[in-house]
Amino acid sequence: MKKQLTDYQSFTLEDLINDESFMVWVTQPNDELDTHWSSILEAYPGLAPIIQEGREIIQSMRFETEVLDAKEQKELWNTIAAKTTLLDKPIKQIRLWSRYAAAAILVGVLFASGLFYSGFRQVTIQTPYGQLQNVTLPDGSLVTLNANSNIRYDKKWGENQIREVWIEGEAFLKVNHLHKEGQVKNNQRFIVHTGALDVEVLGTSFNVNDRRGRTAVALLEGKVSLGLNTTREKPIIMAPGDIVEYTGGKLNKKPVNVVEYASWKDGKLYFRDVPVSRIFDYFEDIYGYKVKVDDPEILKRRLSGTMSSKNEKVFFETIARTLNISITPDHDSHELIIKSN
Repeated sequence: MKKQLTDYQSFTLEDLINDESFMVWVTQPNDELDTHWSSILEAYPGLAPIIQEGREIIQSMRFETEVLDAKEQKELWNTIAAKTTLLDKPIKQIRLWSRYAAAAILVGVLFASGLFYSGFRQVTIQTPYGQLQNVTLPDGSLVTLNANSNIRYDKKWGENQIREVWIEGEAFLKVNHLHKEGQVKNNQRFIVHTGALDVEVLGTSFNVNDRRGRTAVALLEGKVSLGLNTTREKPIIMAPGDIVEYTGGKLNKKPVNVVEYASWKDGKLYFRDVPVSRIFDYFEDIYGYKVKVDDPEILKRRLSGTMSSKNEKVFFETIARTLNISITPDHDSHELIIKSN
């Protein structure tokens, strides 16, 4: 039975994604459905942005699943069997009362030095689970910081100072190109420290991912010199379209579609024959959920496709529909309970 127009007055994006009539209209439109949804848009023009986003999400739900053979399943399961829990990171707390007491005693001495320090102290920015943040660095370079990530840098960069940032998690950087000609000066150099790697650029766009003992740098534009910060080995020179991964003490360079690799900053995710276990790792890294799976067979499957990651609930629902599983968030324990249907 078709809903009345008034039923759609308070519809949210999640409601639309779960509305059978809406899904059929997007995937298999006909004259009757066109008339029905046109009348909804006329009655409630404020729904237009939500309807448009819902169409984009459903149109992006083009997935293929693949089951591994018995040998591959066993090898994959042995590798990922212990990877369905997320360790909580302790948060250090500063005792404000002792800080204020010290300040009261030393206020005369620290006043002048505090003014000096404030101009050169470091800035630390950390993103919570499920949220991105755009950061403008002192030289005008731009950083998009992924969820559950942090960046650290000096508040001001001096005329003869190398531009340096320290990143944990994942970030996309578009570096301001200061070098024009002649010998490269210190203030024209830009170095990103992440994990065991130092990434040096003059002006470029690239993605850095440092999670779960693996560091990966994907280059979109420009030129990058990448080396280990613990050795004096000759650095690797990257060209656009390259990705360099560091894991198990080794560096590995290969070509990839780096636009897809950095698409998270635009609210899209691309999966190409990805183990489902890695997608569950993504749930933990980006949204902070501990994943509990009742059927290990789920983890042996692989998935390919494109989808939107702008809405957490819709993201989970899309994965659940695609894999024919249920994903139930437990907000008290911050766990995702995943079961086969």
